[in-house]
Parts: sequence; C-alpha cells; structure tokens
Amino acid sequence: MYKFDPKGKAVEAALRAIALDQLDDAMADLAAPHPQGRSVVHEVRRRCKKLRGLLRLIRQAFPDFAIENAALRDAAASLSHLRDAEVLRHTIADLRKWRPTPPLGRVADYLDGLPEPADFSEKLIQFRDSLLAVRQRAERWSLTRTGVEALMPGLRTTFRDGRRKMRKAHRTGLAPAFHEWRKAVKYHGFHIDLLKRSAPDILPAELGAVDKLSALLGQHHDLAVLREALSDRRIQIDDPADAAAVEAAVAERSKQIEAEAADLGRQVFAEHARALASRFTAYWNSTP
Repeated sequence: MYKFDPKGKAVEAALRAIALDQLDDAMADLAAPHPQGRSVVHEVRRRCKKLRGLLRLIRQAFPDFAIENAALRDAAASLSHLRDAEVLRHTIADLRKWRPTPPLGRVADYLDGLPEPADFSEKLIQFRDSLLAVRQRAERWSLTRTGVEALMPGLRTTFRDGRRKMRKAHRTGLAPAFHEWRKAVKYHGFHIDLLKRSAPDILPAELGAVDKLSALLGQHHDLAVLREALSDRRIQIDDPADAAAVEAAVAERSKQIEAEAADLGRQVFAEHARALASRFTAYWNSTP
C-alpha cells in the first residue's frame, strides 16, 4: 500500500498505514533476497526514499517531520557505500550497451578487484534497528491538519523545489546540481503515486513521465559516480588510451542525458506550483 484515497481512510490513519506497510516491507527485504535479483541494500534504501517522500507530502501538518526525516536519511546513508561496486558495474554495463567499444569492455575487468565491504552484515543490523525504532514511533504519528489540507502544502513545496533545482542544474551544468534536481523529481513522483487514486485515469500517465525523468537523472548521477571513481583511482586503468576513451564516453553520454532531461523536465515542470496544487485539490474534492 502506497496510496492516499479520497474515498478511503482519513489522511492521518492512512499515513500510519502507509508508513507501517513500507517499514514492514523493508524488514521483509532484510530477511530474504529480492525475488527479482535486486540487492537487499537497493531495496531497503528505496523503501527509505519512499518513506521520506511520504513525510515530505505531509510535512507542514506533521510536527515530528524533522526527527523522522533525519532518522530515515541517516539510516539510508549508512548503507550508501555498500552499493558502490554494484552501481559501478551497472553503469559500465549500460555504457557498453550505449557504445560497445573495447575500452569499455576492458574497464569492466578492473571492477573484479574492488573489495566487498567488510562491515556489510553489521551495517544491515544497525539499519534494521534504526527502522524498528521508526516503526515504533510511526504507530503513534499524528497530524495537525485533516483531509486534503494536510497534503497540498507538501505537494506544492516539493514541486516548486523541483522547478528551482531544474533551473539551477541547467544553468550550472554541475553534477551535484543535477543530483539535487533528481532527488526533487523522485519526491514529486512519490507524491503523484501517493495521490493517484484521486484521478486514476490521468495521473498514472503523468507519473510515467516523472519516472522517466527520474531514471534519466539517475543514469546521470551514476555516470558522475563512475567519473569520480576514475578520478580518485578506485578504478585504475593502466592504459592511457583506454582511460581517455572511457572518460570521453562518460562525458558524451552525460551531455546527451542532460539534453534529454532538459526537454522532458520542461514538460514535467511546465505548471506553476500553485496551479498544480489547485489541480490536485480539485481532483481530490471531486472524487465521487
């Protein structure tokens, strides 16, 4: 369950139900490998992001936002380094599909020497304990507003943040700015997902465009991580020609993604934030 429903539970009760469902799913992910082969770390970090998206939607009505958001942020951050090698392998594989050249094939061999984190199990235990503490508190979460009034300020703020960060990313061209834009896009996508039962014939398509933009920006960030790994020599390419070819491919693909993201972002963020919130309020209030 990851939905608010105009015809369903009250927003406060739905908040608790959604949060507890995500937290329980995270515990299940920790207990067994994902059936589709995704890593445990990827899955539980994704749960944390969805929970933080939930909190951002109701933040103006949720007095404990800062505490719970920090708890989830810090828990997820504690696992970030455990996925480094996996992310690098996927990024190079994607680059090879985009441009199948020998240097990209050879650089993949260097990844076999990356060490696995020694504290994997310990970090997962600490992460689980952090989420259990959040779960205990989530059973008592309460809001200061009811109905759609608890939801729209967060939707409006996050969308406005996405518009602002989009402009900054394209103005500066810097990888960190694109990463910040990506985070805002993901949160906006979570918000559409949470609210899509208010307009089930319209919002799924809108969510599809946001998810596509988020995926593009995710690829951009992964390329930035690869560039950093090459720069600080975590991946050491002995042949200068190979190193130059890989760096050129990363730069070219990054620019291509930036152009695609600019076009799609212009469409996703065409509305003003206040107009978007008014539209979603109308969807919610007009549900029969």
